[in-house]
Amino acid sequence: QASLLKNDETKALTPASLQKELNNLLKFNPDFAEAHYLSYLNSLRVQDVFSSTHSLLHYFDRLILTGAESKSNGDEGYGRSLRYAALNLAALHCRFGHYQQAELALQEAIRIAQQSNDHVCLQHCLSWLYILEQKIFDSCVLLEHSVNKSLHFGLP
Repeated sequence: QASLLKNDETKALTPASLQKELNNLLKFNPDFAEAHYLSYLNSLRVQDVFSSTHSLLHYFDRLILTGAESKSNGDEGYGRSLRYAALNLAALHCRFGHYQQAELALQEAIRIAQQSNDHVCLQHCLSWLYILEQKIFDSCVLLEHSVNKSLHFGLP
């Protein structure tokens, strides 16, 4: 369903039926992180800011609780989950037009990424900072800096 939502939303279940299936899954396994993520994507489809925020936070909470993130990323797993949770929360707020909340979440993601020397996350943060600044101001400096850093780290 996540792949269908990403590639061809018309082939995915309707938002109501998908959420019903997800609620059934989560009733029996509330720690199923992927189900929370799919619920987040489904809530975005219907522009439900409360449910999408709730599901996104539960997704990252479950990653940390189950330790799945730390198993796949060595000793930096928890920090990685936290910084990408903050980054995704910033993107979510920006999408819904909550620019002040987006800026606060982005500042937190930047702070955590700097502490961990995660240049990839910092580049994503810089890209979102540029998007956020475009919503508020008109600036080309951030874009130029972002493109240069992305080229340096081999990012698209």
